[in-house]
Amino acid sequence: MVRLVITDFPTKEDCEAFYMKDEFEESQHMFVYRKFKKNNVYLSRYDNDEIYSLNLLSRKYLLKNQFLIYVADEEYIILFNHKTVYSAKINQNFLIDDTIKSILITKHIAMLSSGGSIENIYYIINSKYKSAKENILKENTKNERNEVVAKSLGEIEELIKPLNELTTYKTHFFKLSSLLFTFCFSFWIIFYGLELFADKLSQQQSLELLNRELNVEKRIIKREKTILAKNNIEYKKMIGCISTIKVKND
Repeated sequence: MVRLVITDFPTKEDCEAFYMKDEFEESQHMFVYRKFKKNNVYLSRYDNDEIYSLNLLSRKYLLKNQFLIYVADEEYIILFNHKTVYSAKINQNFLIDDTIKSILITKHIAMLSSGGSIENIYYIINSKYKSAKENILKENTKNERNEVVAKSLGEIEELIKPLNELTTYKTHFFKLSSLLFTFCFSFWIIFYGLELFADKLSQQQSLELLNRELNVEKRIIKREKTILAKNNIEYKKMIGCISTIKVKND
């Protein structure tokens, strides 16, 4: 299952306070790099989802000063200009009035701080009752002209395709080791392996040529032996036909 998380928490404690279900749960450090900048999050060690950064997803698909809402089963997050401005836990079965109010208030504050208007509210819904939540969000975030401004950014499975998945140090070092091994092996193949292979192939071809010549000679020798044996048989037959004649002297 795919999960989007916030990777711009100011502290580890803030992150764990939002994502850990209880104080005794063990967390793991996950991260991903973007232009040599590390994006971090602390999640449950027993979380087996595919984890991606919501902030980096926003940077990938939206321009500056854009509004993005992410609704999951247990939380909803509001981003403005790719930064987290509001996050809270929710009931996974429905969007409550307080959620809509916080969205509208955050939108108003973002408009005031940016000095402009926000024409569209983009959203990603990754939870149960998606269609119902979409309708609630669209109906309750209309502008002054009663126009629907909430627009889906897309399906989460398609949105994550160009993104790098968050990883742990163990997995990260394993990937780096695999990449280093592949690079070294490719380097060895290019500068040494091909030459050794060519020499071995040349030796093999020479050996095969000698074997073919040896086989030809063996066949010639065998054929000569067969001819010799046949001639010996014919010779003995001819000798057997000649009677012994004694010559007497007068």
